[in-house]
Amino acid sequence: MKPLKHILLFIILIISFSCKNEVPAPKKSKPNQIVLISVNAPKTYMHLMKQDSVGKIVKDSSGVKAFYQNNGFTYLDHMDNVQTWLPKPNVHDTLAIECHNNYLEFSTNDFFTRIKKSFLVKNGDTIIFDFENNIPRAKITNRNVNDVELNYNGFRLKKLFDNKYTSHFLIFGNLTISGVENYEKNSIEYYLQANKDFEKEIDLLDSLKNNNIISPINYHYRIDALNMLMEKHKNLKNIKNWLARQKSLENKETIEQEHGFDLSKTDSLMKFSFFRDYLIQISKYDLDMIEENNGNSGAFYIDSRIRFDSILLDKRFNRTAKNYLLFDAYHGIGNNFKVKDKKRYFQKLQENTTNLEKLNQVVKAYKIDFSKSDKLVLTTLENDTLTLSEVLKDNKGKWLYIDFWASWCKPCRETMPESKILKSELEKENIEFVYLSVNDKKENWKKAIAHHEISDSQNYFIENGNTSKVMEDLGINTIPHYLIYNDEGKLVNGYANRPGQGAKAQLEELMANQ
Repeated sequence: MKPLKHILLFIILIISFSCKNEVPAPKKSKPNQIVLISVNAPKTYMHLMKQDSVGKIVKDSSGVKAFYQNNGFTYLDHMDNVQTWLPKPNVHDTLAIECHNNYLEFSTNDFFTRIKKSFLVKNGDTIIFDFENNIPRAKITNRNVNDVELNYNGFRLKKLFDNKYTSHFLIFGNLTISGVENYEKNSIEYYLQANKDFEKEIDLLDSLKNNNIISPINYHYRIDALNMLMEKHKNLKNIKNWLARQKSLENKETIEQEHGFDLSKTDSLMKFSFFRDYLIQISKYDLDMIEENNGNSGAFYIDSRIRFDSILLDKRFNRTAKNYLLFDAYHGIGNNFKVKDKKRYFQKLQENTTNLEKLNQVVKAYKIDFSKSDKLVLTTLENDTLTLSEVLKDNKGKWLYIDFWASWCKPCRETMPESKILKSELEKENIEFVYLSVNDKKENWKKAIAHHEISDSQNYFIENGNTSKVMEDLGINTIPHYLIYNDEGKLVNGYANRPGQGAKAQLEELMANQ
C-alpha cells in the first residue's frame, strides 16, 4: 500500500492539472450576437501530408507542407466588411460579434482540399473551436447540432476521399507532385474525376438531407459551396482551354453545366465566402473589358486597373458587390502599380464607394498621403521626422552605403552580419552606413536593429514607401536593395553589390577613383 501522503500528493496533482486545462464556462451570447471561443489555437498553422494523408502531424514527414501564418476565421460583419479573427495561440480566447442576420458563416483556409473549411452558425450561438493537428473543429454549446452538419468539411474529406488528396486539389496540386511536364494532361484527368466526385457529393448531401442529418438550409449552403468549387476549376486556364476545344470538336452549344449564382440576391449571399469568391472570379474572368492576350490581363495576370474600371461599368453588380470588389481590385493597384495609378484609382475609389470604414482602412494600410509623394518621409529611432533629401544634405562630405531592408525580410537579415563586417573593414574610410526600413512595423524594426547591433549606424523608418515617387525613381522594387552616394551627395550606383558579395571592392574602387 502506498503511503497516505503520496496518495494525497497524487490527487492534488491530478486536480491541479485538470483545473489548468479546463475550458472556462462559455460566455453566453446576447440577442444579435455570436460568441466564438478558441481553445489552444496553434501559433503557426501547418497542414502536413504523408502518403497522401491529410492532417497527420509526422515530424519526419517528407510530404507537402502548407504554412499559414495568420489562418484565422473570416466572416462578414454587420457593416458588410470582411473581418478575420486570429485567436491568440495556446490560450482560451473569446470574441463576441454583433450579428443581425439569421445565419453567419465562419471560414478558414484548407489548402489541400481546394474548398474552405466553413461553419454555418445561427444568430445567438456560442461556438467553441478546438484544434486537432492544427485543424479546427466546432461545437455549439447553446443548442443541439449534428456534428456532421457543423463540421461537414471534415466529414466529406473522410467519407468521400478517405482523408487523402481530393481530386479538386489535384487539378492544380499535381504540379507539385508530377512536375510541369505532365501538369496539363494530369489536370484534365483530375478535372474529369472531380466531376464524378461532384456527383457523388451531391448524392451524399441528398442522403444526409433526406435522413434529417443536415438541415435544408445547410444542405443548400453546401450545394452552393460545391458549385462554386466547380466554377473555380473551369476558370483555370488549362481547363478553360480544354473545355473550349471540346466544345469546338463536339460542335455543341455547351457541354458544361453552369454553376453561377443569382446576382440579384447579392445582399443576402454576401455573408458566404463561396459567393464572395464567385464575385471575385467573374470580376477577373467574365468582364467585357478584360481581354486574354498571351498571358496578359485575363489570363495568368490580371491588370487591376482594367479590372477596377470593368467593375464600375458592369451593371450586374449592385452597390454591395461593387463596394466589395472595388476594394479588392484596388489592393492589386496599391501593391503593383506606380504612384500616379495609386492616386488616380484612389480618387475613383473615393467617388464610387459608400463604405467609409473600409476606405479608412485602405488609407491606413497603404499610408496614403499623396501630398508628400515627391518626398521620401523618414522617422528616426527618437521619432523625429525628416526626408531622404535632408539625410543626404546632412551627410554631405561623406560617402553613403544605403541599405533598404525590413525586419520581415529573411535575405535582408541574413546579410546583416556581413554588413557589420563590411563596416568594420571600412571604418577608416569616410563612409556612413544608412539603413532604411521598408513596409515594416516600428516595433519589429526596433527589435531587429537591437538584435543585429546596428544602432551605431544611421537607422530610419520609411513612412510613405507606398506613395513616394522617390522610391520609384530609385528603382526600389524588391529588397534588400543597396545604393551608393559619393561625398558630394550624388548617386553613383543605384544597384550596388550586397555586403559579402562584392560590395567592399565596389566601394573601394569608387572611392579611389573619385
